[in-house]
Amino acid sequence: MRKTLVFFCSLGYLACFAQNVPVKPKLIVGIVVDQMRYDYLYRYQAKYGPAGFNRLIRDGFSCENTHYNFMPTYTAPGHAAIYTGAVPAVSGIIANDWYDPEWRKHRYVTTDTTVKAVPPGIKKTVGQHSPAVLLSSTITDELRLSNNFQSKVIGVCLKDRASILPAGHIPNGAFWFDDNSGQFITSSYYQPADSSLPKWVRDFNDRKLCEHYMTQTWDKLLQTPYTESFKNWDRYDDGTYSKNFKGGFPHDLKTINKADGFGILRFTPFGNSLTIEFAQAAIEGNELGADEITDFLCVSFSSSDYCAHQLGIHAEETEDLYLRLDQDLARFFDYLDKKIGKNNVLVFLTADHGGAETPKHLQDLHIPAGVFDESKLEEQLEVAIGQALAINGDFIKEVVNQQVYLNWDAIDELDQDPNDIAQVIVQYLHAQPGVYDAYSRESLMLLPEDYPFAAHIRRGIHPRRSGEIIYHLDPAWHSEDLLFKSGGTTHGSPYAYDTHVPLLWYGWKIKPGESYDPVYITDIAPTLAAMLHIMEPNGNSGKPIVDLFKK
Repeated sequence: MRKTLVFFCSLGYLACFAQNVPVKPKLIVGIVVDQMRYDYLYRYQAKYGPAGFNRLIRDGFSCENTHYNFMPTYTAPGHAAIYTGAVPAVSGIIANDWYDPEWRKHRYVTTDTTVKAVPPGIKKTVGQHSPAVLLSSTITDELRLSNNFQSKVIGVCLKDRASILPAGHIPNGAFWFDDNSGQFITSSYYQPADSSLPKWVRDFNDRKLCEHYMTQTWDKLLQTPYTESFKNWDRYDDGTYSKNFKGGFPHDLKTINKADGFGILRFTPFGNSLTIEFAQAAIEGNELGADEITDFLCVSFSSSDYCAHQLGIHAEETEDLYLRLDQDLARFFDYLDKKIGKNNVLVFLTADHGGAETPKHLQDLHIPAGVFDESKLEEQLEVAIGQALAINGDFIKEVVNQQVYLNWDAIDELDQDPNDIAQVIVQYLHAQPGVYDAYSRESLMLLPEDYPFAAHIRRGIHPRRSGEIIYHLDPAWHSEDLLFKSGGTTHGSPYAYDTHVPLLWYGWKIKPGESYDPVYITDIAPTLAAMLHIMEPNGNSGKPIVDLFKK
């Protein structure tokens, strides 16, 4: 029996080679499209070409019912969950920025003052980044650990956090964009301090593609009407529902927001084109996929997020950006097929979160919606606490990400019961328009599993990094009042418009098909681990997507 088993295993092994399919992929390409709602796959599908998104839909496998299973749905927690299989409660990536009780001040997620910008001369804060804040390993870490660091891992994105977190703790490199110089840069976490960038990065920067893109005019890709978007809605043309690029197409980059320098590229399709070019340079410069040992390229496209934040999910510019990204992806997939081969490359494409309708737009349509003034909440809560307890004090450190951080030093000094203060805060929040519920962290943990969104919120709370009071808003309400009053879009909620994202698989051993079974974003990392026969990331709570393994 044992000899028979070995015989059949050998036949299966040989069959892989007969079909030119290796035992493991030579290269994995993880693609994250920032703020890509699930419906964008199909809203613009008729205008997509055959070789971009439609190639993945037609020749790949689509997990149609993929959701985030936690709140908040932001860029940093989203990227961390994709690559760690861990929710923020475990990974520690609770937001893009937050009040850090350990630092005793506000922090940005990947900020690391112990490292320096590379190359020297770059503005210090732009380059002082690392994955030190990430508490879980990533699938990219586990890949490198599985074979004595023979696999190569590279992270690429305009945004620092979306390059750094996917690449993990021990990559060969992570690179992001500097608006001032128009270059891709890194930090001394990845390169020796005071050193230059790798030659392939220097060669890419020397091509000065940014300067070329800055001379472009962004006009509509297609001359056919963009019937999927709100072309003739005056409020979009006059900027009522948007913040930038007012007046409609075309947009002359030479004259828009000169103060932003090269940063204006982030808001246009050219930011995605620049990212694709750099991703291909990374493959060439690091010889990714050149041998039988699996390499990993993490690519995130940020321009979709920047554009929609400014213009909203129904703008013609948002549609045009996706049509142009579709063309960029088609060229990239053609390059991968020619360079490495479809059967040698495993591609997955997903998003770090979705995006919401503009509240002012919904209100004009008589649909309940609103913006909660979080920026004013700290001052309002201090007044409420003072009136309720008949004592003045600085009881709150910060209000951010729908969380309230208490000032424990002041509470102790004034000999106040923190439960009394928490009760005042919760009662005040319950009385505010748009607030669905509010909880102390302790009471949140006691709610039953089926209490609406309690589990989502709990998975977003880290015991050492989160606030003491958490509040949750009604559908179509958001708390970014400084950025989101009347125009554009945002995200962060546990509702479907923010949690439902695409998840497509293509290439190595992927059979065409689709599934509507529930999939969580944390299932991606353990699925990759199962495919590669390596360990899951150490904070993983997801499960392999079984439908991908069915014969």
